[in-house]
Amino acid sequence: MRRFRMRTRILPALVLATAAVAAAPASVRAQLAHASASTLALSDNTTAHARAFGAISVNPAGLGMPGSGFSLALVPVQARVGLAPVTRADLVEYEGLVVPTAVVEDWLGAIDAAGGQSGTAGADVSELALTIGRFGLQISTTASTRFNIPAGVAEAYMLGNAGRTGEVTDLDLAGLGIDAFATSTGALAYAFPIGRAMFGVTGKYTMGHALGVARATSGSVSTDPIRVSLEAQGIGPCGDQLLGSCTESPGNTGSGFGLDLGFMMELPMITVGASVIDAVNTFSWDVSTLSYRPGTALVEQGTAESDFDEVQYDLAPEDLRAIVEDYKFRPTVRLGAAMDLPAALTVMGDVHYRLKEEALAVGPRSHLGLGAEWRGIPFLHLRAGGALVSGGTQYSGGASLVLGPVNLSAAAAVRDADLLGETVLAQFTLSFGNR
Repeated sequence: MRRFRMRTRILPALVLATAAVAAAPASVRAQLAHASASTLALSDNTTAHARAFGAISVNPAGLGMPGSGFSLALVPVQARVGLAPVTRADLVEYEGLVVPTAVVEDWLGAIDAAGGQSGTAGADVSELALTIGRFGLQISTTASTRFNIPAGVAEAYMLGNAGRTGEVTDLDLAGLGIDAFATSTGALAYAFPIGRAMFGVTGKYTMGHALGVARATSGSVSTDPIRVSLEAQGIGPCGDQLLGSCTESPGNTGSGFGLDLGFMMELPMITVGASVIDAVNTFSWDVSTLSYRPGTALVEQGTAESDFDEVQYDLAPEDLRAIVEDYKFRPTVRLGAAMDLPAALTVMGDVHYRLKEEALAVGPRSHLGLGAEWRGIPFLHLRAGGALVSGGTQYSGGASLVLGPVNLSAAAAVRDADLLGETVLAQFTLSFGNR
């Protein structure tokens, strides 16, 4: 068996190559981003704790609670990357080292069982997050991509095309694929009291910038003679090739309005909160701006040919069109409670559930978690959280350096779930009046 030396810097190239072979467009979570680093540091257990600009995406009722008021976040960014079933931590452990044969076999066995090596990557950017009194305004852009590499390709990457047996074999490319999308959302939120309770509402408008869905239906790499063949299907924004039967609209391939509802109330010793994110949402992709690209590619020694010409979207297979139809925003119900304890400590807990699995989202469907924030040092606030999520767990931590009205906040989290694999998330926020 060929000795395999792990070089993690090779991995991004492999991902890019996979995306290119899958014939997907270069497009890139969706919906309103979490502008507050505290949300990530507390593992999103903030339904009854979110205040100021941190409340806009979580529970708009928090805009009217004590601790809100003026706040401003300057371009907070959250990034995430995940791999499964072989995780980034697995690869880092053997960086620059020869990977033992037994470890390689374990990795390949897990990849075989999972039907391939998958990965996710994405980023959320809030161009503006501002609150004044009980009003909140936020504009954010979110992007996400997910790919799958067939087990045979992963084996060839680790061991060469001689694979485990030592004999040259052909590679099956069926199962190669990628999904990617990008959207921007503008939101206006307001909180108002009714009796002792605070209620909130967020109105949103979302624009879809890009969508790409591609699958390799068949394909192979053979060595005698050297030959690469691929049959793939993809959906993406149309170009001028279909002018007349498809509307070319760069950066605007879908739109719709959404509505979030929130509630909070202070009770003896605790604060309770509830929200419904996307209680109503009309967003859908505009299929008149999308086209279907069926095609083939063949590379032989000395020759290369390919055909991925666009045709009308309606000619796409039903399973591909169903993926596009399912990429919508689904209602998510959130319930939470927070308690202030002595020694400047606040503890909180949350339950979340998205009403449908298939959705334009990158997070898990269900969530049951706890978080804690300690403010015992005036200029340093510390946070930690954890949760049981769909098929796995999440844990997180973070801190804020409080310099008068200026806050420098950072957070990181690791989510390990069956469907999404291990995902590492990180966020930094420079803000005024909130963290």
